Amino acid sequence: MTEVLDCIFSHAQVAKKNMLVALLIDQLFGRDPTLTDELTAILTEFTQLSKPENAKVALRARQALIASHLPSYELRHNQVESIFLSAIDMYGHQFCPENLKKLILSENSIFDVLPTFFYHSNQVVRMAALEVYVRRAYIAYELNSLQHHQLQDGTCIINFQFMLPTSHPNRISVPISNNGHFDMNRHGSDLYMDSNFSPLCQRMGSMVAFEKFEDFVRNFDEVITCFAEPVLDSPLFTEARSTLYNEEYKNSKEDPIHILNVAIEASEQVQDDDHLVQMLGTFAQSKKALLLEYGIRRITFLIAQMREYPKFFTFRARDEFAEDTIYRNLEPALAFQLELNRLRNFDLQAVPCDNHKMQLYLGAAKVEEGKLVTDYRFFIRAIIRHSDLITKEASFEYLQNEGERLLLEVMDELEVAFNNTTVRTDCNHIFLNFVPTVIMDPSKIEESVRSMVMRYGSRLWKLRVLQAELKINIRLTPTGTAIPIRLFLITESGYYLDISLYKEVTDPSTGQTMFQSYGDKQGPLHGMLVNSPYVTKDLLQSKRFQAQSLGTTYVYDFPEMFKQALLKLWNGQDVSPIDVFTCTELVLNQQGQLVQMNRVPGGNEVGIVAFRMKLKTPEYAEGRDIIVIANDITYKIGSFAPQEDLLFLRASELARAEGIPRIYIAANSGARIGLAEEVQHMFQVAWVDPDDPYKGFKYLYLTPQDYTRISSLNSVHCEHVEENGESRYVITDIIGKEEGLGVENLRGSGTIAGESSLAYNGIITISLVTCRAVGIGAYLVRLGQRVIQVENSHIILTGAGALNKVLGRDVYTSNNQLGGVQIMHNNGVSHTTVPDDFEGVYCILNWLSYMPKDNHSPVPIIKAEDPIDREIDCVPSKAPYDCRAMLSGRPHPGIKGAWQSGFFDHNSFMEIMRPWAQTVVVGRARLGGIPLGVIAVETRTVELTIPADPANPESESKIIQQAGQVWFPDSAFKTAQAIKDFNREKLPLMVFANWRGFSGGMKDMYDQVLKFGAYIVDALREFKQPVLVYIPPHAELRGGSWVVIDPTINPLCMELYADKESRGGVLEAEGTVEIKFRKKDLVKTMRRIDAEYAGLAEQLGTPELSEEERKKLSNQLKAREEFLLPIYHQVAVQFADLHDTPGRMHEKGVITDIIEWKNARTFFYWRLRRLLLEEIAKQEILKANKELSDGHIQSMLRRWFVESEGAVKAYLWESNQDVVEWLEKNLHEEDGRCSTIRENIKFLKRDFALKHIRSLLQLNPEVAMDSIIYMTQHITPAQRAKIAHLLATMESPAST
Repeated sequence: MTEVLDCIFSHAQVAKKNMLVALLIDQLFGRDPTLTDELTAILTEFTQLSKPENAKVALRARQALIASHLPSYELRHNQVESIFLSAIDMYGHQFCPENLKKLILSENSIFDVLPTFFYHSNQVVRMAALEVYVRRAYIAYELNSLQHHQLQDGTCIINFQFMLPTSHPNRISVPISNNGHFDMNRHGSDLYMDSNFSPLCQRMGSMVAFEKFEDFVRNFDEVITCFAEPVLDSPLFTEARSTLYNEEYKNSKEDPIHILNVAIEASEQVQDDDHLVQMLGTFAQSKKALLLEYGIRRITFLIAQMREYPKFFTFRARDEFAEDTIYRNLEPALAFQLELNRLRNFDLQAVPCDNHKMQLYLGAAKVEEGKLVTDYRFFIRAIIRHSDLITKEASFEYLQNEGERLLLEVMDELEVAFNNTTVRTDCNHIFLNFVPTVIMDPSKIEESVRSMVMRYGSRLWKLRVLQAELKINIRLTPTGTAIPIRLFLITESGYYLDISLYKEVTDPSTGQTMFQSYGDKQGPLHGMLVNSPYVTKDLLQSKRFQAQSLGTTYVYDFPEMFKQALLKLWNGQDVSPIDVFTCTELVLNQQGQLVQMNRVPGGNEVGIVAFRMKLKTPEYAEGRDIIVIANDITYKIGSFAPQEDLLFLRASELARAEGIPRIYIAANSGARIGLAEEVQHMFQVAWVDPDDPYKGFKYLYLTPQDYTRISSLNSVHCEHVEENGESRYVITDIIGKEEGLGVENLRGSGTIAGESSLAYNGIITISLVTCRAVGIGAYLVRLGQRVIQVENSHIILTGAGALNKVLGRDVYTSNNQLGGVQIMHNNGVSHTTVPDDFEGVYCILNWLSYMPKDNHSPVPIIKAEDPIDREIDCVPSKAPYDCRAMLSGRPHPGIKGAWQSGFFDHNSFMEIMRPWAQTVVVGRARLGGIPLGVIAVETRTVELTIPADPANPESESKIIQQAGQVWFPDSAFKTAQAIKDFNREKLPLMVFANWRGFSGGMKDMYDQVLKFGAYIVDALREFKQPVLVYIPPHAELRGGSWVVIDPTINPLCMELYADKESRGGVLEAEGTVEIKFRKKDLVKTMRRIDAEYAGLAEQLGTPELSEEERKKLSNQLKAREEFLLPIYHQVAVQFADLHDTPGRMHEKGVITDIIEWKNARTFFYWRLRRLLLEEIAKQEILKANKELSDGHIQSMLRRWFVESEGAVKAYLWESNQDVVEWLEKNLHEEDGRCSTIRENIKFLKRDFALKHIRSLLQLNPEVAMDSIIYMTQHITPAQRAKIAHLLATMESPAST
């Protein structure tokens, strides 16, 4: 109790605890982000807290973990400093750029460390730091000049020239000259590959670092003069290049091309961003004319902060030197690699990131002015740097490990942003740019990425990440050329991941770079330009998001879901057919009839969508058809009105007409409720007292003007009155101009309820409940009987809110409390539950695999991988056991890793309605590939939990014990329900009988156990397929339980078998002894069998005994009797038990045969095959002559067998296997071989036709002549001549 109280108090203070933990995290990790393993584990646990009230703790824990992954600032600072110092020559006058390679390509973020070296005491280090910064920032560009010099006050400045890469959005698309005249030299490093020179893409930049902003202001004029003319004294530039540069400089005023980067050390009292922007912006505005004069394209201020990532503020010429907020805190040179220009369809807002390797933006789709923005999404983008990888193994391992690490970091950052935004984001996008060149086969990436995404799929889905893009430079061989490859991942529907690969190809005629599909699959972006913007959300994606937000799948995504589930079914097979799935939509035409149409998804004008699907499944490789009817929850919340009802009706009628399965996917809100809006905005109120509305009103009315306006619409019925000199039209009925406002919806609901009941009786009906099924929606799924419920869905008649209003208080907290899986699965309405829609569709296909493709086909028999003739390893015991082990096998209890096989094929048993009525186990399974329904008995005691009723404060949850081997009201109903389902599925039925009887206590009698027991008889009597009842070892069938499954209920279909260790009788042996072998009978038996007892009894009968002797003998006799009674009771029980043996059952003809358990699988397989083939033969015979009885047909088949096989083999008629082989040979004509059965059926057909004609002529002799004339007109001349001859001979006298 103390633990419970502690838990209650703990939860009561959860808000304060959250606050305390968040403060502790800040205190512990605010300054030093390094973590011990123990703390890491604790923080990782905190990040798993998913409830909204714990969001702040999870957020702070995640932020602390992100910070801990980076090496400490001091460590990185010291490493960078040692690299710089090692690069300086011994005299300290210059440095070797080669030694700086490590810094330029460092994988770690160094931009928070590097700026401090701009102000290093050693001038050469300052120069080196500026160069490293430029080379690292411009790594994707082609630097073709880099020169250091100093201002008059000794400040270091670096000037550099670079060229835009070919795929840069600002690069002018012109054919690139290959003239050797523009061949370039490199300065101090071979880091950058040679490239063709295009003067139109040439840029010049300067980088300068000042300690204070005032220093920059003072030296501005000197800094700007760097752009006055090209650096002609540099040995790096040829004369030709100078000429080109001069030409470009002339145009720079019209189209500025120069950039200026200014680093400024932050003052101790760090100003906030707004203050900095104001100061820098004011300066930029004041120098605007000068900046334009010198062709400055942009000026970027880098504010270097101690121990922190620098701040960046960029001012562009195109914005009149106002700040470009998108590039705030981002080095603009990196923006090209982040491809921010592709986000131009969105208004972007930069979101601060703890992880500086990433840039995160909140994008709002650009809309027309005044329109509401509905498309918000996060774009997270990152660049990965590393030196090129020279082996395939290293490349693949690096890409895999780095990719996964980055994905986790991306998800962490997104989670932080996701929980801190006020708008709902969807279609969030990840972009990762791998700068290094890796050596590998691109097709390998797809496999690796798919497995990675699947691992984190649920988290990505929760963060609404629906699109991702990877850019990688790949060499197929170590010496091959680098190919830029793009990998696009899209999962719009949430269950299917579409991956497409592209390579970037430049069109030589236009100079534009575009995507070209890589490999066999042609992706949707094939042929599109690389810089194509991301498209904003279309109507389909909006609807998809709406449906997914409600917890279901968009209706037009279900066909693809069926296809993917079907491919999953084929995964275990060797081959799968082409065109495994085809689908067409069923639409109502103007006349209200169904037509097939392939239209754009989302084109529906009603809230129901119907599909006809053809599925090529492993058991029907040639294909099977199904009709799928689904609610569109995005159309008027999936409610039912007359148009929806009509489409549902027609689609269901089509399924019945063709005898094919009907699948209903329920996501609805019941019957539609509406109001006449055209009247709603017009009506007036006649108040009793216009000055005091609380005195009430008399009626609602329309003014003459309003009445005239809507009278033609037939929206209202009115009565004209005159009141207070005013003409009024009192509203008596509101009809409404639109259809579907009220009772007509209920009539339509009644129609489809009746149709669903009819469909269940005629065809296979399966329902999948996703999101919710309300009112008529709930009845439709129940009327279809076979219900699969998604775990987060509910099946209800009335919502929790409405019930609370009726009850006058908040009783129910959610709809799940009323109709969630904990209610509907436990009461048998739902046959099974699934975690999501995809598993629901997969379950539908699994169920269908046991069922015939239509009403006219036999059950689908597949080739069994489990041997038919194997013995059954798992043997039922006398002690209570789990009967599922007997059916499907179990891990060996004694040998680790071994398997004990069960009765049915391995992994073929699928249980349904498991938590309901647990004393009976029902499901479907396969025996040697033959599908059949299964009913077995739970031998253990189970618990039935009856939940408390929240509407009744005094009610309590109850747990009731239910004994095994007994039919209770719920388990009897479950048995009857399962038999009815299997009958309509055309499945044979296997019953493993092990019942001691029905529970006849007062409560169970009150709960109608008698009625549900009778239902079992009704269901078995109507059964049309073979029913094989088997009493397994140590099982028993007693009293009323025998009665309801005795084969005489349905002698044509039912057969009863028993194991040699089973028992059957009216009562159990103990009960029989209690009634029929009482104490007096036991005493008689003792006297007859026990010599000592008999002697004492005889002595006691001697008349001359004295009183004392008589008393002594009586005591001895009584003692002997008491001594012998227990053992003689056991003898009596054994005696009674011997009346219940299979031997007696067989002798009395109540069972068909005694079958030993270990061989039962083989026997029942051949018996079932025989019965099914005989049924096919019977149907063929009945087509030929429908008047034949079952007994007659059976004897005919036997006669044909003996005629075909010979009298010597007549005894084989008792062998199921031999008869199966004979029936298969004669029912399937092969190689033109004559079939005994087919030949005999032809004669039967002929005899029946003649008999029918004779009877018609006898009944109607007047038509005999007309019939003869008709017949002679339709026969050949030769046949006519033969008839004439026969008639002539009939007229002459008979010859002697």
